[in-house]
This record gives sequence, C-alpha cells and structure tokens, in this order.
Amino acid sequence: MNTAQIFELVQQPSAAEVALAEMRAQFGRNGAASRWSRLPTRARAVICYAAGLSTTYGTRELDQFDFDQQEAIRLALGELLATLHEFDGGVLHRREWHRTTRRIEGPTRSEREQAEHENKQRALLNEKASTLEGRIAALRKAAGNGQ
Repeated sequence: MNTAQIFELVQQPSAAEVALAEMRAQFGRNGAASRWSRLPTRARAVICYAAGLSTTYGTRELDQFDFDQQEAIRLALGELLATLHEFDGGVLHRREWHRTTRRIEGPTRSEREQAEHENKQRALLNEKASTLEGRIAALRKAAGNGQ
C-alpha cells in the first residue's frame, strides 16, 4: 500500500459523518425545518390550519411548501405563541376549566366590592350634605338675626 492509498483511507469520512452530512443537506441546516420535522402530524395540522392551509398539509416537510406557504406558517406560529402566552400556568389548571359556569345565588365578589364602594361613597356624600345643610342653616340664622 502506497502513501496515497493510506492518505485516502485516513481521509474517508465515516458512515456517521456521511449520514449527518446527507441529513444536513436535506434540511439545508435549517433549524425551522428540523423542528418542523420533529413535530407530530397533529401539531403540524393545527399550525397549517392556523396558517389558513389545508390540515392535510401537516404530513408535508417544510421544504415541500412554497415561499408564501412557509411565510404563512411562520406568521401563524407567531400568532399561536402569542395566544399561548395569554394562558399562564394558573389558567391551565383543571380547576379553572371545570368551575361551574352557572350563576351562583347572590352577588359575586366583585359585585359585593362594588356595592361596598358605592355605599362608602354614598355615606361620604351624605356626611358632606349634612355638613353643608348645617352651614346653610347657620347662614340663614345669621342672616335672619341681622335684619
């Protein structure tokens, strides 16, 4: 075996390197395509639906979509993420979803708080009105004594 043949053997990529290179070429070193391919078909179908595409497109790989479809998917993912951020961990708890929705007898907490606030305001206004009526009576009395 001559030196050129030994060099050739040493420089040959392993089967793993070849497979990795083929996969990278297939995905174009695209993180979005890699993540898309890892999603279950059902999740892809939901995203396609949000993008205004047919849910049957959930079986496609990302590179099988044209530019406009990929852009629609990208924008839909942004909207879905923003929507998901509206639901924090507490809202996703089972108790939040399975509360009784029918009206419970009596006012709610916010209605009670509002009624208390209105009653306090009414009491303050009555107190001010009473003070003003007292001053008016005193002024009338003083005006009556001055004539």
